[in-house]
Amino acid sequence: MDDKTKRLMNKLSDEVFEYGKNDCFTFTNALVKSFHGKDYLKLHAGYKSKKQADEYIKRFGGIEALTTGTLGYSVSPEKCIDGDVVIAEVSPGQVALGFVSNKNGLFKTKTRAINIPLKKCLRGWRIK
Repeated sequence: MDDKTKRLMNKLSDEVFEYGKNDCFTFTNALVKSFHGKDYLKLHAGYKSKKQADEYIKRFGGIEALTTGTLGYSVSPEKCIDGDVVIAEVSPGQVALGFVSNKNGLFKTKTRAINIPLKKCLRGWRIK
């Protein structure tokens, strides 16, 4: 992992959770952009509240379907490497998008950023 992405990871992890600005998608997208130079924000921008985010995700069939529509077919999360994207259940009934770093998914939650081992993640997407 390059120093620029590590610094951004630490900065965003410490910032307050806010829908549309520093939530699981915008957090993950910023890290993917730093690591790979790929920006998916314009494809999914426009929500500013939990209600709007939930409606958007539901309209596209859930986070897994939405991510597959954006990044292509998923893989076992254990096949992911640094810079890839995963989803995991971050709290009971709450699935979130995260960024792969050091064999973990890093997820922005409402209270903090958490690491979840890849073997406990649900699906993964290789960023090429």
